[in-house]
Amino acid sequence: MRSRTLFFILVVAVAVSFLGLLFFGFEGGLGGRGHGMGAEVPQSFWLVLFVVPLVVVVVVLGYALVFPELTDEKPKPKPSSMPTVEKEESALDAVLRVLNEDERNVIETLVAGGGTMMQKDIRWKTGLSRVKTHRILFRLAQRGIVSAEKYYNTNKITLADWLTRKSTSAR
Repeated sequence: MRSRTLFFILVVAVAVSFLGLLFFGFEGGLGGRGHGMGAEVPQSFWLVLFVVPLVVVVVVLGYALVFPELTDEKPKPKPSSMPTVEKEESALDAVLRVLNEDERNVIETLVAGGGTMMQKDIRWKTGLSRVKTHRILFRLAQRGIVSAEKYYNTNKITLADWLTRKSTSAR
C-alpha cells in the first residue's frame, strides 16, 4: 500500500516538474510570451514549479531507501504451548528451560516437596512475598504447569501430571 502511494507522489511530482521546466525553458510556455492572455507569470514561478517537485522526488526516494517497506510475510506459527522435549530430556527439564528464575525456583521447590505443597509453604521455602508467590502460581496455573485447589485458608498446589510422568520412549 505504501509503495503505491509513494509511486503516485513520484509520478505527480515528476509531471509537475516537467511542466515547470517546459514553461521556464520556453519563457512562458510553448507559444511564446503571453499572446495577449492578460497578466504575465514571472519566470521565477516556473523555476519554483520545476525545482520544488524535484526536491519532493529526492525526499520521497530518500525516505523509501532509509525506511524500506516491510514485507507481507506470514508470521511464523507460534510454538505449541507445550514445550518440545528432546531425547533423553524429561518434560520437567524442558519446562524449566523456559521459565524465569522465580518460576523455576517455585517449580523446583514443588518437585523437592514431592509434587504437592501448600501455597504458604512454597512462599516460606522460596522466600518470596505472599503476592509474588500468588502471581507466579497464577501464571503457572494458566499455562497448565500447576493446579491449585482451595485448602482452608491457603491453596494446595500440585504439579501437572504430564510433568511428573516418566518418559515412556525407548532408549
